[in-house]
Amino acid sequence: MVNRVRFESRSQHVHLPRHPGLRPAPSCRSSPIATLTPRRAAAADSVHASLIPSACPDDELATHSRRDPYWDRLWAPGSQATWSNRPLLQQRKEAKPSSVNARYLMDENEALRLLTINQGRRERLAAWGAIDSWRTVSAEQLAAITGSRLFLNSASSNLAASISLYLLDVGTYSAPGVSEAALDRNCLYRPCNSETFDKLIAPELTWPEWISVTGGYPWSGGGQYDRHNVLSTELALRAAEYLPIGAVLGEKFSTVDLLAGTGLGKKMKNPDNRRADGPIVRTDGLRIAYELTATASRSLENKVRRWAQLISERPLETSGLTVVFIAAPHPDRPKDRSGDPRHEIYRRVAAVLKEFPGTGADSPAARIGIAAWDEWFPGRHELSEDFFTLSADFALNNVHGPGKWVKRELLGDYRFTPWQTFDATAVVDHAPLLAATPHWMRTGDRTHLIGSPMDRTGATAPVPAPVRPELSRGRPLGKGTGTAGDAKLPPRLRL
Repeated sequence: MVNRVRFESRSQHVHLPRHPGLRPAPSCRSSPIATLTPRRAAAADSVHASLIPSACPDDELATHSRRDPYWDRLWAPGSQATWSNRPLLQQRKEAKPSSVNARYLMDENEALRLLTINQGRRERLAAWGAIDSWRTVSAEQLAAITGSRLFLNSASSNLAASISLYLLDVGTYSAPGVSEAALDRNCLYRPCNSETFDKLIAPELTWPEWISVTGGYPWSGGGQYDRHNVLSTELALRAAEYLPIGAVLGEKFSTVDLLAGTGLGKKMKNPDNRRADGPIVRTDGLRIAYELTATASRSLENKVRRWAQLISERPLETSGLTVVFIAAPHPDRPKDRSGDPRHEIYRRVAAVLKEFPGTGADSPAARIGIAAWDEWFPGRHELSEDFFTLSADFALNNVHGPGKWVKRELLGDYRFTPWQTFDATAVVDHAPLLAATPHWMRTGDRTHLIGSPMDRTGATAPVPAPVRPELSRGRPLGKGTGTAGDAKLPPRLRL
């Protein structure tokens, strides 16, 4: 069993400032659940992303330069992309040779060579890690996470070889008018449902490289929800760019077991594969697990109920766990009660929370909130005050009528003080080990977190015997002398 990335942590509560330059939002949006849901944010509460400094160092890859996966209406008429993999591309090539770039069908040996050489290794690992973590990402999102504009071109060697080797699928948005021929910034990527990574890639990686890509867990293919995954990735990227947070993690690292079981050093009675879409982690270790939903359904009720049950068993001070359901229906939906699923989402969540009647800070009602995509992002590339404070609506179980829903700022007035034995910020310390973490959040040498190869074997560095024992005590192997610094491990061994 390998050592896996730890998701515990340590720290004090941090009071995060309100973002400057925006008009404060009202302190409370409340209404009778039987008649109204909280109002949408006014446009005056938002600002265009291009006017706010982004932590992404490349302006061409920042939020305002990427396609807006919500407001650009990329998903009509459905929420699934149009996908191709190596066999489909081969079939298409045979039918019409000019329709497929030959680089997507390169020889296996050549593809493997390109995927194991040192050139582009760091960016390549980051791309695999991001796709494995978030499941479906756009070319623009991939470039932003990795910091490499090469991923805007699907024919670049790292991507073309990954497609050729049946490691990645390549897709395009489902909306009419988004040309499949323009496989550059319009591309989407997801993991192939194959054994390529385990059989061909993993054996060529050092242990730190494998940890950085997978976090110590198996490479995963499987079912995809394309619009849902791309929106989840976009939310994490925007949080990493504009919010004073400690970490963002993808779906892979959002399992119930990591958030409330082994990730906290605890055992779960019946662990399963349930997971959130991703957690945003405050600098003090508070986990804001988010769940995107486009519809109100019985499955939504069941999901809320499972989170409520889990939260009732895990006090805030020993888990740091909160959950926010983000309503993200199609932007062109009818806004009346019968056509807008947001109203029904509020009703169903409130109904489930009544099954857990507590009203204290540890109650499910105080730790499960609802937000709306078009309140956090009320227009194309627009960021609202509610987003800068991660404001969400929380139900008051003992209140009916206009005061049922109260807005709380998860990056403001939401207090969290970890229990003295709960190392709440370890997740912030360890997130830079993951290649899926946006590149500006994973700078520096992290050998001290994972150890060197000699540390892992339990060996110690030899100390050469001095030639003149009476004049010298010798020095440890690799110790610098004069103006030369100490010898360091190659980057592949000290991610």
